Amino acid sequence: MKRLWTIAFLISIITILLITFFYFLPLLDGIVMGIVFAYVAKPIKKRIENIGRIKSSLISTLFVMLPVSLLLFYGIFQGLTQAVYIFTHYNEFEEKMMELIRQLGVDGGEEYLKGILKSIFSIVQSTFKLSAVEITKKFTLFILNFFISAVVCFYVLADLNSFVERTTTIIPEERRGEFKRFIKEVDETFVSLWFGNFLVALLIGLASLPYFICFGVPFPPLLSGLMFLAALIPIFAEWMVIVPVSLYLLLLDIGRGLTFLAIGVVFYYIVPELILRPHFLSYRTKIHPLILMLAFIGGGIIGGVSGFFLAPMFAGLATALYNYYTGERNSISQGSSS
Repeated sequence: MKRLWTIAFLISIITILLITFFYFLPLLDGIVMGIVFAYVAKPIKKRIENIGRIKSSLISTLFVMLPVSLLLFYGIFQGLTQAVYIFTHYNEFEEKMMELIRQLGVDGGEEYLKGILKSIFSIVQSTFKLSAVEITKKFTLFILNFFISAVVCFYVLADLNSFVERTTTIIPEERRGEFKRFIKEVDETFVSLWFGNFLVALLIGLASLPYFICFGVPFPPLLSGLMFLAALIPIFAEWMVIVPVSLYLLLLDIGRGLTFLAIGVVFYYIVPELILRPHFLSYRTKIHPLILMLAFIGGGIIGGVSGFFLAPMFAGLATALYNYYTGERNSISQGSSS
C-alpha cells in the first residue's frame, strides 16, 4: 500500500509539472531569454555585490536590459517607418528599382522585375489585411515576453544562489558536496557561454561602426547598435541589417552596394559566425566549436528564439557533466596513486 501511495504521489507531481509547463509554454521565449540575460549580467553583479543582493541585481539587470530594449524598440520603429514609406511611395520605389535594372543592363529585366514587385506588394498587402489580428497578438506576446525576460533576469540574479542552497537540502548528505561542485561547473560554463557571446556581439557592433561610416550610410551609430543586437542571436541575424542597407546602397550606386554587400558577408557574417565566435566560445566553455555551431543552427530551426538559447545550454550542460566526471576521476586516480 505504501508503494502505491508513493507511485500515486510521483504521478501527481509529474502531472502538475506538465500542466504548469503547458501554461508557461507561450512565455518560454521570455523565460529562456531572461536566464540568458542573467548570465550575461552575472559578472557585473559579482563586482558590485557589496552594495546588497537586491540593489546589485537590479543595477545589473538595468545595465543589460536598458541598452538592449532601447536598440530593439527603436530598430522596430525605424523598420516600420521604412516599410510604411515604401508602401506609401511604391511608384517611386519601383522606379528606382527599374533604374537599377537599366544600369545593370539586363535585357527584359524591367518587365520581369515589375511583375515580381507587384506580386510581392499584393501578397504582403493581402497578408496584412487577413492576419492583422494575428499579427497584433504575436506582437503583444513578443512585448510581454521581452518584459518577462527582464523580470526573470532580475529574480535569477537575486535568488538563484538561495534556490540552489534550498535544493541542496533534499540531496543525501553524503552527495551534497558532489552536487555543489557539479552546479558550480554548470554555472561557470553558462557564464562563459553567454557572457562570451555578449562580448562577441559587442565587438561585431563596434567593428561595424567604421564600416557604415566608410560607405556613407545614414545613422551609423544606430545601425552599429542594431548589428550588436542582431549578433546576440548567432548564425542567422546579421544579414537582417546587412541586406537592407546593401539594397539601399544599390539603389544609389551599384558598385558601392555590391562592395558593401561583399565586405559585410565575408567580414561581418562568415568570419565572425563560422570562425571567431565558435572558437572563442569553445576556448571559454570547453565546448567543441562544431557542436556550438550546430547547436545554434539546429536550436534556431526547431525551437525559434528559445531554441537559439536552449540548445547551446543543453550542450553546455553535457560538457559540464563531462568535465565534472573526468575531473572527479582524475582526482580519485591521483589520490590513489599518492
